[in-house]
Amino acid sequence: MMNALCLSLLAISLFGQVDVYSHRGVRSFAPENTLPGIDASLRIGTDWVDMDVVLTKDGEVLLSHDPVLNPAIVRDARGNYVAAGSEVVKDLTLRELRRFDVGRIDRETSYSLFFPDQVAIDGTRMPTLREAVRLVRSRTRHRVGFQIEMKTDPTNPGISADPKRFAGALYRILREERIVEDVEIQAFDFTCLYALQALDSRIRTAYLTSRDNEPGGVDDFFSSDPKIAGRWTGGKLVKDYENSIPRMVKALGGTNWEPEDAELTRENLELSHKLGLKVVVWTWPEQLGTAFDPAMVEKMIEWGVDGIITDDPGRLTSMLAARGLPVPPRFPTD
Repeated sequence: MMNALCLSLLAISLFGQVDVYSHRGVRSFAPENTLPGIDASLRIGTDWVDMDVVLTKDGEVLLSHDPVLNPAIVRDARGNYVAAGSEVVKDLTLRELRRFDVGRIDRETSYSLFFPDQVAIDGTRMPTLREAVRLVRSRTRHRVGFQIEMKTDPTNPGISADPKRFAGALYRILREERIVEDVEIQAFDFTCLYALQALDSRIRTAYLTSRDNEPGGVDDFFSSDPKIAGRWTGGKLVKDYENSIPRMVKALGGTNWEPEDAELTRENLELSHKLGLKVVVWTWPEQLGTAFDPAMVEKMIEWGVDGIITDDPGRLTSMLAARGLPVPPRFPTD
């Protein structure tokens, strides 16, 4: 008994709290970015509900990871999966988008191989951000935070909402739903975050990066070509910040740096903490080869990241509990 207690106290002394972020609701087990998915994540347990948002033609903020609807998960009124590239969200109204069903992953796609346990819930529609916020609030009050990613692509403006208009629509909801201080807003497109920060300095902004932004990547922040180095940063160049992504994020006004787990180095994690940045990592299944890599998660916990975005919050919680670390609250359905 005493040995077990000592081991538990040792674990807590070695590692700090790691926040659990349920990715796209809980993508491993329920349709992504949907109310049933968010509901499932609350039953499993999470500190933060992660969701992606896009802007519709009529200015509604809608949950969807993709500015162009994903043919692996979206079906039309006839039950057929949409053709790749055929449905651009910013060109459609909320009413038009409500006709699509996102409740069943296409098992004929390679995308589905990462999520073999995802349950189908036919008839599920893409919810608005307001609907998602109100669901979480009704179940948890203020005990779970909102991580919201703005989805745009500065390399393809034809499918992307204007960042300032998008930020304005999002901020209106944050203010009206009284969650300004309960959110972390993410983006790979830094111009979205600049626009939000200009509206309200209280908003915590999370600057997303991946191994693609490292030297030699397709979106190399360190490229000698400023068009490449600055295309996701609104023209800001990492070379002006001591060639350091954490220093750049801090200088640009970010509260969080959110790198891909395979991108993070221990040196950059330590620097980020010295700068006062919260470091939350995420996994890229198509690059890593799996939706959940326990060896990678183990490393992130040992290094002392502040949070992990995961498609399987239950498994992450089990790993935290086994190490004597705090685990997130659960909210069973009444």
